[in-house]
Amino acid sequence: TAVERVNAYLKEYFQLNNVRHRTGKKAKMHFNLVTLIYNTCKLAVDRINALLQQQNQVA
Repeated sequence: TAVERVNAYLKEYFQLNNVRHRTGKKAKMHFNLVTLIYNTCKLAVDRINALLQQQNQVA
């Protein structure tokens, strides 16, 4: 179910349901870039949250 939620998120906010390329290579590259950006953002948010929690525990 988590994968379905991520796919729905990507379709809505990164417009993966509107990919219109003539070749499969361009569509695959578009998908790979979107998933790379999504994963990078999630990693950054997780690291920032961990850092903030660590600072709150020390204070």
